[in-house]
Amino acid sequence: MGTPLSRVDASIEVEYNVLTIGDATAEPGSVERPYENGLVTAVSEGDGTVAVIVTGARDDEVHVVAELWAAEPPAPAPADWQDAAEVEISWPGGPVRLLGADVDPRPDRELATGAEPGRYLLRVAGRHRDEGEARLPDAPVEDYLLQIWPAAREPAGLIKATSALGAQWRES
Repeated sequence: MGTPLSRVDASIEVEYNVLTIGDATAEPGSVERPYENGLVTAVSEGDGTVAVIVTGARDDEVHVVAELWAAEPPAPAPADWQDAAEVEISWPGGPVRLLGADVDPRPDRELATGAEPGRYLLRVAGRHRDEGEARLPDAPVEDYLLQIWPAAREPAGLIKATSALGAQWRES
């Protein structure tokens, strides 16, 4: 089915329960955003959109695999993930960066250096979200798969919702 144009596989330190995808000028998002699907929200900023992913970890590391695709990628196996959702983002063009607690640009967290401007879909899948700050040392690390591709359809919205954390965010 093909391979991604670009892929980042990294541990990212998050702060205040958020992980953000943004352009070169973006700053980390906040938990004050509406999280109707309990996982990710897209927020217009300037000429484009940032996507803010809410995590169970408040100030800790999460594992992220982020992929940029030329067309819609294969969906992750639903059984492998607690929660999954899709949102639309309007990209202004330029770098696609992953931001956690550290707002300094880091080459190992740049998914693309020159993404074309336009409409994109972002699919986010998460697991091990409920352990949060009470995570025991031997518990699995919170894990996310992010897939981005040029939009050829409308976002699916909420795809799967089984975590207590996601339920909490959907209720607030």
